[in-house]
Amino acid sequence: MPFEFASDMWSDHGEWGARALAILGEPVPDPALAERIARETQLPLEDRRALLIRSRDLPDWRRPPPQDESSFDTDDPEVRIYQRAGLDLGVGNFRRYVHGIRFRIEALAPDSGGIVTGADVMNLSFRIRPDLPHRIRLLAFTEPGGTLLTNTAHFGSYPDDADTLWLAGGGSGVRHRRGGISAWGEYFITPHPPAATMTLIASYPEFGIPPSGVVITDLE
Repeated sequence: MPFEFASDMWSDHGEWGARALAILGEPVPDPALAERIARETQLPLEDRRALLIRSRDLPDWRRPPPQDESSFDTDDPEVRIYQRAGLDLGVGNFRRYVHGIRFRIEALAPDSGGIVTGADVMNLSFRIRPDLPHRIRLLAFTEPGGTLLTNTAHFGSYPDDADTLWLAGGGSGVRHRRGGISAWGEYFITPHPPAATMTLIASYPEFGIPPSGVVITDLE
């Protein structure tokens, strides 16, 4: 179920709301809190190296399952997150596995004569590379004040507590689909969310997509 995003809806949630706004690239009303959150992302070189080393130890059960691994339940219908002339952004292809839930974010635009590259292509993955200088911003949570899941978190910052939710990125790409160009990215949430609903918000300022959200139901 889509809903209208408004920055002031986060003001009653203190630091949790401020962190949500920062993830989505929205202004944080409290200047001191905004500065502190920004400083936390500017890690010294040794801390960045430590995260990179730790990312290699991400438990296998936290990683997206192989494509040939069977899921025990599926829900293929797509839920629209954002739409305007020439662009549809949605989420769907939910698949339930033993340890978590896989889903796909997909954007469909008209075929302008070939697959674009570089800064002109949508990057719906968790990675930023020289050939993909920007990416979509994703934010998910099961309840206000709960764990904030985002594709912008470093793989090395996964939680030690096995019961804490974590969002890991999987495959991504660009392809021809339904007469247009489709950009897509897959994600995997572990463990299974304790609630039956999840709020998912996407923002992509480089392509003029403002924070736009949906409430996904029947996750159990």
